[in-house]
Amino acid sequence: MAYIGKAPNTAIVNQTTSQSFNGTGSATAFTLNRSVNVGEDLEVFVNNVQQEPGSGKSYTASGTTLTFDEAPPSGTGNVYVIYRGEATINPRLEHDANSALAATTGTFTGAFTSPGIDDNADATAITIDSSENVLVDKTSSNYQTVGHELRDGGRAFHTADGGKTLSLNRLSSDGGILDFYKDNTEVGNVQSRSGVTSFFVGDVRTTGAGGASLHPIGGNTPSIRGGNHSALVDNYMDLGSSGNRFKDLYLGGNLYLGGTGSANALDDYETGTWTPAFDNTVGNGPTVTYTYQIGRYTKVGNRVHWTARISWSAFSMNGSGYALLAGFPFTADGTTAFSQGSNTFGYANGIGGSDGLSGLYIDAGANKFYMTTSANPTAELLGSNIASSGTFYCGGSVQV
Repeated sequence: MAYIGKAPNTAIVNQTTSQSFNGTGSATAFTLNRSVNVGEDLEVFVNNVQQEPGSGKSYTASGTTLTFDEAPPSGTGNVYVIYRGEATINPRLEHDANSALAATTGTFTGAFTSPGIDDNADATAITIDSSENVLVDKTSSNYQTVGHELRDGGRAFHTADGGKTLSLNRLSSDGGILDFYKDNTEVGNVQSRSGVTSFFVGDVRTTGAGGASLHPIGGNTPSIRGGNHSALVDNYMDLGSSGNRFKDLYLGGNLYLGGTGSANALDDYETGTWTPAFDNTVGNGPTVTYTYQIGRYTKVGNRVHWTARISWSAFSMNGSGYALLAGFPFTADGTTAFSQGSNTFGYANGIGGSDGLSGLYIDAGANKFYMTTSANPTAELLGSNIASSGTFYCGGSVQV
């Protein structure tokens, strides 16, 4: 029909105009279908007799409670109420799709779809799939796909392509950055200590720039596992065991055995070969045709243990002078006076003449051995005492 002015809202009337109750002979209070202010908002009949509102008369009403001064007699529907107030007009819940929707609360009973999580989104930002997995920057549950995934049951996957997967930042103070727990008990963490990263796993902690040192921290003591895990202990744990050994250990520095002082430091260990040969102290070296030149050594710290075998089928001394055993791959300690080490012959043939051989010594700072005779251990062997053919075995220990 035609009208003047603004078009009325399309609405429905959700109004209860009357209501009846069953009297029990004892109940004086009854619950109304809608709220009222005073008893005069109602017309009340009991057994078809209209009642007078007001306190001390027949009934009062406030909110949704109707109260009688005396309990109505028992009967089915014998208490009848008519509401005098205006009907409530409820607008239909229909919204213009082209208009903004402003709401502070509400429940969607159907499906809700959106390309993002705010009014500026231009793509799917978050997806919650049928398994209750929360997916960020991805639409399928697959840890090989770039994005973030919080799976039902507590697991999380973060996948990046060609970049950092996870960045953690603690501001202001040192302390824990990432904690690890088993059955509600902390078993490890990553923390900042004096501005550098420190790792604590089990009974071991790293400290220093980039984890410069590895320390035992005292086992399962709760006070140690709490806080910043700074309680270090000494001589506490083994590295491996008799049935569970590490394979190789590569060190660029010292190995301290039995103590922590410089005297306990093992800075080198090596084994190798060398080529023993004759030499002399003056002129050119001898002319020798060798059958065997075999040398072995083991170096432990500053001590070299060595062996040698020489066999020759021709020998000619080019000049005079003492005969020397050359080819030793190390230089003797230069701070020790006179001879170095304990060195001896095990077998000798064709050398020493009738005097025989006593031993060998090496001067401080030198790398060639003098040979001495048994007739005169303080006299060095001359090149003229070496036969045209022969063989000898020798060995010893030298500080280098």
